[in-house]
Amino acid sequence: MKKIFDKIVKFGKVNEKSEKQEKSESMADICDRISKIGLYAYGLVGKSPKQLNIIGIDKKSKVYPVEGDGICVMVSKIDTNKFQDEIKKLLSKLSKTTAVIPGETEEILKSHEDVVETLMKLTSIVPFKFGTILKNEKAALKMLRDYGKKFKKLLSKFSGKEEWGIKVYADSKKLKDYIAENEPKLKKETEQKRKLSAGAAYLFGRKMEEEIKDKVTARLSEIAKVIFQEAGKCAYETKINKTLPKKLTGKDKEMVLNSAYLIEKETVSQFDSQVKSLIKKYEPMGLEIEFSGPWPPYNFT
Repeated sequence: MKKIFDKIVKFGKVNEKSEKQEKSESMADICDRISKIGLYAYGLVGKSPKQLNIIGIDKKSKVYPVEGDGICVMVSKIDTNKFQDEIKKLLSKLSKTTAVIPGETEEILKSHEDVVETLMKLTSIVPFKFGTILKNEKAALKMLRDYGKKFKKLLSKFSGKEEWGIKVYADSKKLKDYIAENEPKLKKETEQKRKLSAGAAYLFGRKMEEEIKDKVTARLSEIAKVIFQEAGKCAYETKINKTLPKKLTGKDKEMVLNSAYLIEKETVSQFDSQVKSLIKKYEPMGLEIEFSGPWPPYNFT
């Protein structure tokens, strides 16, 4: 998808123009360039929804369509300099904290997501990643002309489908206790340990700890793989993402699976039942399965 957006200007970066080029600009182009007003792009739709009344990421400009080649890119005007400054400040805060991400970071990301999710409720959408800035409407139209065929294929692919997510978190101590109590070999060794002298029991216990630790690591890897495969049986397409650190999840438990599923709307109930059965199966082992959606199909663009 990166190649598709080679022509997109990120975070208000504007290409330099020669004096001759500047003279040929329209008055609207000159005003936009001086004030650094660009277009924040949310995604692509086939036809713009009627009675569109959505406020953009800056909380004041309305979202509107730029139409070309039979499809539309949904945008709103934005002060690119101000937006760039906000992002720089947030990135600086993120680099300095080891705690959960700051609330203002969540707020600006949520503003983007709110627009995309509102559009998703009205029509099929190819969502753009956070921070996609177009220089002006000319740039938007050029993008639609250059990549119209690819965009139309994605719109067709996403028609009648939704993205759902599954994140799995592990309580290693609880899983460790579960393994110790339910593995026949370890259960037998625990009984043997009780019959040993204090010194021998200590050494034997250290050996068991290492053995259980290895089993926990192997079991977590195996469980994550099984959950991903079982949940994906009724999916149109699946994807495994990188697991996130506790700093970003805000949880005490370690994330062991971060996965996405593109689901046809008529099979969502089947997918839901499958996930609930997995939750019931793995909850006693100390695993928390977080099931969310529907989302715009960010992971499949």
